[in-house]
Amino acid sequence: MRNLFLASKAILGAAIVLASGVMPAIASEPISTGNASPEAWRKTPPALPGPRPFKAPNIVSYKLDNGLNVQLLEDHRVPFVTVQLGIKAGSSLDSRDLLGVSSLTAAMLTEGTKTKKSKEIAEEVDFIGGGLKAGSDADFTLLGASSLSKYTDRLFNMVSDVLLNPSFPEDEFKLKKTNLLQELVMKRSDPDFLIDERFAKVVFGNHPYSVVAPKPEMVEKMTIADLRTFHEKNYLPNQAVLVVVGDFDTQAMKDLIAKNFGSWNSGQGQVVQSPITPKQDGRHIYLVDRPGSVQTSIKLGNIGIKKVDPDYFPFLVTNQILGGGGNARLFINIREQKGYTYGAYSGFSARKEPGSFAANAEVRTDVTAPSLEEFIYELDRIRNVKVSDKELQDAKTYLAGSFQLGLETQAGLAQRLMEVQLYDLPSNYLEAYTDKVMAVTPDQIRQVARKYIDLNNIVISVVGDAQKIKPDLEFFAPIELYDVSGNAIKGTASSSKPGA
Repeated sequence: MRNLFLASKAILGAAIVLASGVMPAIASEPISTGNASPEAWRKTPPALPGPRPFKAPNIVSYKLDNGLNVQLLEDHRVPFVTVQLGIKAGSSLDSRDLLGVSSLTAAMLTEGTKTKKSKEIAEEVDFIGGGLKAGSDADFTLLGASSLSKYTDRLFNMVSDVLLNPSFPEDEFKLKKTNLLQELVMKRSDPDFLIDERFAKVVFGNHPYSVVAPKPEMVEKMTIADLRTFHEKNYLPNQAVLVVVGDFDTQAMKDLIAKNFGSWNSGQGQVVQSPITPKQDGRHIYLVDRPGSVQTSIKLGNIGIKKVDPDYFPFLVTNQILGGGGNARLFINIREQKGYTYGAYSGFSARKEPGSFAANAEVRTDVTAPSLEEFIYELDRIRNVKVSDKELQDAKTYLAGSFQLGLETQAGLAQRLMEVQLYDLPSNYLEAYTDKVMAVTPDQIRQVARKYIDLNNIVISVVGDAQKIKPDLEFFAPIELYDVSGNAIKGTASSSKPGA
């Protein structure tokens, strides 16, 4: 029995080796290292190789007569096809007195066409073994779909149908509005929503990026006619990009695209001149009073950068070092060393126009002021103290590796190709990404930190129990107080105390 066990164990070990592709070291004799200990070599881990350069596969790019920009990439590793269609139209085009039309228009695309009801569309998605979803943000509307490659014809019939022939059925429209109104009520109890709402409003002012959600009265008065008008004016092929990645023949795909999208009529899309974002004057705290809250949400930051900004890659690395993950400065300080929170992070949104940069955390109510103090300390340190070689190398290696890992799937690659087109990035963006990340220097880190992290004019948004936290926060900056409905509470503005 013992011999059988040992044999089985040997077979299992061999199977693991074959599966992993890694051969174990042969422990016959210790490695000779001269006068050093025979085991000294174990104390030095092997050096990691540099990130591999990304070589873009053969991408076929062309335009239909109606102006639709098309990119095709054959990928025969799996019998699957991924489609992404992006339109340069989002909530920035919404009327200021009727916000939410763009997002509801996108949401309604999959709820019915002139020939199919919502249930029939869902059944078709299930049958072809894929997915279908649509949504919008401030700048763009995205329609994504996928299927087994043997159903490619049916996939494109479905995509073109929901895109070009939405019926906006009355019953589905009413249901969407009801759900959205209920969602807005629930959001008022969510500190994450409250802090994002206040932060965005202060940072962006009247700019479209300031909108986190429409007001309930706007949703109530919205009509199907509003959705149809937005669709007709802004869903245009000459404002759109179609990316297809997967198991297909390029010429056959060109014919299929021409058949399904060739009759899509071009036009002149809406153009809206966005107002200039407000310039912050001094450090201010915008406190949303949430009585009884057992924790405080903190978010502080400024206006950030565009996606095409030359500072994008230095700022990307800067953010990773500061608050990009569990080994970043904010996390190590405020969670690991101080124990004030489960996690502290930073991030930035690089959009078509400058987005925002912010650091944030949810902390215990009793450590609100000490937490804010540590945030300010770390933001100041990234501005004025040179980052270590290890911090810089770890951040760059992580960013380069995770970027390339994301390109391994059809959906990930299609998303990046779409990003290049919608943001008008350089054609070699994907190939140059790793080199640009790895080229960032400590001096660049300090330069962009000082440029975009303005501690003297920073916006600090806080959600919590004002009665408990307001006295201590007054030492940091003047405070403006708001209720959970977003209304200013009159007569509560305070000035920071001497020495703050």
